[in-house]
Amino acid sequence: MRKTIEKTINKGLKTAKKSLNTGKDVLTYPLQYPKKLTNLFMPTKQHTTPLKRSMSGYETENFILKSDGSLDHSGKIFKLAEKKGLAVKKEAAKSMVEVICMPHKRLSSTSKDLINNLLQLTELTEKNNGHIYPFSTYPGINKPVIQKNEWYKTQEKIFGYDKYMTAGLCCGFHQHYALPRGMFDPKTKFINYKLKSKVKKTLIDSYNLLNAVDPIFTTLLQSSPYDNCKYLAKDSRMLLYRGGKKLTYMKGKYAHHQLLGGLSPYKQTLQDLISTIKRRKTKWDSLLKKQGLDPKKHSKCGSELDFTWNPVKINAHGTLEYRGPDMNLLSVIFGMSTMMKFALREIQQNFLMVVPMDIEMKEAFTVENNMVFIPPHTTVRNELQVASAYEGFKNKDLKIYINRFYNFVKGNVLDRYRPLLKPIKQMIDNETSISDKIVAKTKRAGYKNKITQSYAKELSLFYSKQFIKDLEQCRDTLDKMGG
Repeated sequence: MRKTIEKTINKGLKTAKKSLNTGKDVLTYPLQYPKKLTNLFMPTKQHTTPLKRSMSGYETENFILKSDGSLDHSGKIFKLAEKKGLAVKKEAAKSMVEVICMPHKRLSSTSKDLINNLLQLTELTEKNNGHIYPFSTYPGINKPVIQKNEWYKTQEKIFGYDKYMTAGLCCGFHQHYALPRGMFDPKTKFINYKLKSKVKKTLIDSYNLLNAVDPIFTTLLQSSPYDNCKYLAKDSRMLLYRGGKKLTYMKGKYAHHQLLGGLSPYKQTLQDLISTIKRRKTKWDSLLKKQGLDPKKHSKCGSELDFTWNPVKINAHGTLEYRGPDMNLLSVIFGMSTMMKFALREIQQNFLMVVPMDIEMKEAFTVENNMVFIPPHTTVRNELQVASAYEGFKNKDLKIYINRFYNFVKGNVLDRYRPLLKPIKQMIDNETSISDKIVAKTKRAGYKNKITQSYAKELSLFYSKQFIKDLEQCRDTLDKMGG
């Protein structure tokens, strides 16, 4: 492919010269100049030894339940966990808790740390007559009690009370993957644009790939069919959080501010990405000023990277953060994170190019030479994203798309990590997500689009027990993997 492109460039130059009637060679650029640009655009691996492995990390958000299965809005469990020194952080609502872990080069080490932290939290919660609910929306009545601080007051003014309150309705899962080496400046806490290196291209390719696979990951992790006792969608969190015209849901938190919270289009260059990041900061400042607030006093952090809540973002900690999917059982999360880890590893270590093209679903993630092909961003955002929210595995194109990505990734996953893909493979084979299982369970109980609060409590307690069993099984799987 590289030789073909070089021949085409050289042939084009010669043809251009001949087409001029001046009798002189007016094109005096050296022929090696296009080759130099081609090498930057189509980088290849030049190392005989593996590049430095990237760090990975997780953030999980969970609901806290009382002993009867209703939400605990007291904030008591968080205070106890914090006092005990557990790896927890406050979330928007007092009925939520965020559990973090230490980032590590080995995905298995990061996973073990997360399991250990979650097991400690579940033990503490049960000792205090509570439970951890593992999915993204609480199926029963949820009237969030939002934390009292200046940051949340600012959000209420900007988004309006109703949209601001959706922050307490849904939990998510975030995965971090370190940016390519040299692409982050820890002093400025911003992207290092001055770096003259081909890794710039790998950052854009990584960013575009994560946006392209968002409908895949949201389908595999969907766990939020019910909100306040009513069926909303297979992925209700996507509607409540992202919202917007494409999802035909204008009640979502970012429904009128897609630049800040919607699924982004692909970027062609690093400058395009930086321009969008700066536009988000400018947008946020204008929203503050509209409410009579001073941007310097009411901005949460100092980096321009902090003003984005999109499914894919560059984080001020120097990571590529994927924050699009529902929270789920750890076995499902680890399967998805393994797919993400090894897909990005292939791009950043072997310089696999991500190329958007008008292709059919059956051609998605085809690899030729050092290129992998993805559909246009309009297909991903306008069609596949919507199908993920409302239809899931029932959508034919989305099923094909998921299978194509799974087959692309599994060939790059190291043998010792393959057991983590088993839950994903079962889900794909059965064409059934956690959301599908929850809906099927409620139908067997005699419910359709509405459930009672008493049944919501019963449902929540059932899956809280499943969560603990799954944690223990994940721990055993990782122990058998070793390392």
